[in-house]
Amino acid sequence: MRSLPFFLAALVLPSIAWAEPPAAPPPPPAPFWTGPRIAAALVMTTGASAIVAGAVYASRSDEANAATKQHCLTSDPDKCDAEGYALREKATTDGRVATTALGVGAAGVFLGLVLGWINPEAHPSPAPAKVTVVPVVSGAMQGLVVMGRF
Repeated sequence: MRSLPFFLAALVLPSIAWAEPPAAPPPPPAPFWTGPRIAAALVMTTGASAIVAGAVYASRSDEANAATKQHCLTSDPDKCDAEGYALREKATTDGRVATTALGVGAAGVFLGLVLGWINPEAHPSPAPAKVTVVPVVSGAMQGLVVMGRF
């Protein structure tokens, strides 16, 4: 086997010796749909569904309330026939359901937004828990000191 002439080795070897190693490929991006984001999406979807249900019940309550006007006296709205009282009861019940559903839905959407905002991606695990117990003995006191990190 023939060796390289000295002047060629002097030109080629430094470039080989000082060559940078190839850069490691970047880590793959974290998946978008992490556990907290899935939970936030589910809570917001449930809240939006409750808002839609509340709007439907509010519409039904308005329709029943409008229908009571045909069965009650205009001078005294509290004096109604039997169908007027039934419609008023339906309007009241539907109104209460609408109010509750709209409130729960708004709270659900807000909670979903908060969940998505405070924990948008997976966080690295914290340091492991550590508990240290140290005996204390002196002229004034005796006992144990317990320190911990959680």
